[in-house]
Amino acid sequence: MRGTWYSEVRDPNGNAIVMTVSGSSLSVGYQGKSCPGTISASMAVTMTCQGEPLSGGHAVVSGDGQSLTVNWPQGKPDRYVRP
Repeated sequence: MRGTWYSEVRDPNGNAIVMTVSGSSLSVGYQGKSCPGTISASMAVTMTCQGEPLSGGHAVVSGDGQSLTVNWPQGKPDRYVRP
């Protein structure tokens, strides 16, 4: 789980959205902005993006450890892959 993950989708400028996980902290960066958050041992994800709290997320790592999906109750899942 630790390390750098890249979103499968790009921002409007064509740049990758990057999530960095270190221990129980995470940060998602895109277009020069940063969205800090936490991830628990049970893979529960919460974060704040542009002042908006996002909670209720649940992370799932693939069996081979190369992809990560964060499922959100508020909408579509975020999908990330290892570099």
